[in-house]
Amino acid sequence: MTPLPDDFASHFELVADLAPDRLAVARGEVALTWAEFEDGAARLAGWLAGQGIGDGDRVAMMARNSPGYLVALFAIWKLRATMVNVNYRYRAEEAAYVLADAGATAVLADDDLLDVARAASTGTTLVVRLGAGTGGPALPRTRRDGDREWLLYTGGTTGNPKAVVGSHAERCRTAQSGTLRSLGLDRADGVDALRAALAVDPRGPDGIVWLPAPPLMHGTGLYSALGALAGGAPVALLPGRGTSGDDLADTIAAHGVTDLTIVGDAFALRLLDALDADAAAGRPSRIPTLSRIRSIGAVWSPAVKRRLLSHADLALHDSIAASEGGLYAVSVVTRDTPDDRLGGFELAPDARLLDEDDHDVVPGSGVVGLLAAPVVEDAGYAGDPQQTARAFRDLDGVRFSIPGDMARLGADGRLELLGRGSSVINTGGEKVYTDEVEIVLREHPAVRDVVVVGVPDPVYGSVVGAVVALEQGRHADPDTLRDFVSARLASYKKPRRLLLAPEVERLASGKADLRWAKEQLSP
Repeated sequence: MTPLPDDFASHFELVADLAPDRLAVARGEVALTWAEFEDGAARLAGWLAGQGIGDGDRVAMMARNSPGYLVALFAIWKLRATMVNVNYRYRAEEAAYVLADAGATAVLADDDLLDVARAASTGTTLVVRLGAGTGGPALPRTRRDGDREWLLYTGGTTGNPKAVVGSHAERCRTAQSGTLRSLGLDRADGVDALRAALAVDPRGPDGIVWLPAPPLMHGTGLYSALGALAGGAPVALLPGRGTSGDDLADTIAAHGVTDLTIVGDAFALRLLDALDADAAAGRPSRIPTLSRIRSIGAVWSPAVKRRLLSHADLALHDSIAASEGGLYAVSVVTRDTPDDRLGGFELAPDARLLDEDDHDVVPGSGVVGLLAAPVVEDAGYAGDPQQTARAFRDLDGVRFSIPGDMARLGADGRLELLGRGSSVINTGGEKVYTDEVEIVLREHPAVRDVVVVGVPDPVYGSVVGAVVALEQGRHADPDTLRDFVSARLASYKKPRRLLLAPEVERLASGKADLRWAKEQLSP
């Protein structure tokens, strides 16, 4: 048995050799076979090598989702260089921090972001338009291993972005295992498993075509795309810069998408807009091939899951994960799932819920614990030992990522998720968990979207605040919504400040813009 490579570039080269004519990535009318995908990456890598970029260099990516983004990633890894993700919404000062912190020697940027990239770079940094450099000679292949650094910058909600350090090999193995497992295959079978995956017709009854809807610059979108490619599953990308419901539905229809990755209600509601409009107009479904929707990193409410299941017989995979690495909690619901279990999670394999003494929380005890998941040895934040000590711990000889996600563990093994520790609201000495209040508000039939934050208050220190967007044509006033919460939760958990807004502002990742919400609720 020949083992699979533990390096993305070598693995992708293997896929290209085994299935050169198989579709690798498509966006609108643009489609790249694996042979074209590999050739473009090899030529870009050759051009970058000619500019002095090579082993150990850090190359920044400042671009939106496109086939060229994935080609560039492949090229960077061919050079044994490290990719540095930069939020394409950053202004020059914000981008400059990341580039300087990473020590980036080059930046690949979209046309309209070149000026920002140049302003953010030092005079010695190579700034290249994404798509350039693919017309020259190809970089010859070379032997590699996965024992190289992996960086992923995470913006968080406060302070400067932090670089999560991991293992290239660990990320590659995880990506390979995930999609192979979805096809009923085992990574341990090495190249034989990959051959079997490539023998599956992506448009056949057991095939996979994957649409990562979030930005590739964030972990959710990036890891979804890499997982699909590692298993030889074609990646479909949205055609434009936005993420409208029609874009989602049309892309699913055009490419026969079976697996869709989203970020909670923010993306799911847009898709529902399109599906509801189709149903109201008597139009045929645009998602007949869709089998699974996967969400990571944001609230995906039971009410929205119910609505999606009314449109199609789907498996809805909800995961709690973080840029710091690790999978903490999982939930899979279908049409057969009882309503009272639509919001339930279970600990992921090898994950733990820890009390304040780093002991496992006893099921049914009511203790609020922190979710922890095993990660690679020495995982942490680059150049920040204090933050690393807060979010990573070695327990029983295993390194755990503990970024601050809180939960209670029921006697039946089900988790009640409460949100990130940094979002806990201390109001008059009582703790309020924002996710708990959001979930209740989302159950109100007039509520479309909501974000809950703490707002400074001279009497209570902080109070619960909520910005709520209503469904079109529905009505609910703030007092009605407060009463709805207080009928289900303790009275101190109801929003004392509640603002109705046309929509809830969100970041490109799909997560709520907490700074914006606090500004709206400030007196």
